[in-house]
Amino acid sequence: MLQQTQVSRVLDYYASFLKRFPTMRSVAQARPGAVLSAWRGLGYYARARNLHRLARTLGRAPLPDDPALLARLPGIGAYTAGAIASFAYERRAALVDTNVARVLLRVFAPRLDPRTPRGRRAAWKIAEATLPRTGPATYTHNQAVMELGATICTARVRHCSRCPVRAVCATETRSRPGSRTRPEKSAASRPQTRVAH
Repeated sequence: MLQQTQVSRVLDYYASFLKRFPTMRSVAQARPGAVLSAWRGLGYYARARNLHRLARTLGRAPLPDDPALLARLPGIGAYTAGAIASFAYERRAALVDTNVARVLLRVFAPRLDPRTPRGRRAAWKIAEATLPRTGPATYTHNQAVMELGATICTARVRHCSRCPVRAVCATETRSRPGSRTRPEKSAASRPQTRVAH
């Protein structure tokens, strides 16, 4: 439910969804329409369909704790696999969403744009390289980077004066008076014309 949806919005739906479907088995046994009905109002309905497919795929098996195994399941990509492994199982697993990519690239590679494939690849490499060595610490680390991107290092405004990583941030260093370097601009989009027959 939290994929691309704010916590404040999800809170209105989470408890009622769990009351109706308390286990993955109850989701698997339900008709797809019942799951969609309980999801109504949250948007991104493919998530509800994928949750139903996931529950049916698992059957009686538990959700794996290995990010590689998780990523093979319906509706679970690299970010969700890392989030489940890290938050639910306290496994050492990287995760990169929009906020995390923005923070990591601003801190370590300010010339890269997180919206580009090169920027996204770099963000994943940085996320994996900066993970703590132990599983439980990964949960705290991942949550902290996500929160930093959501509240302090936001897309529109950087609140650098309140940032706990300001001293090591490459973007903050580059933006200080006297710094001549600037982040490179992302590539301009080019109009394209396609013809279908």
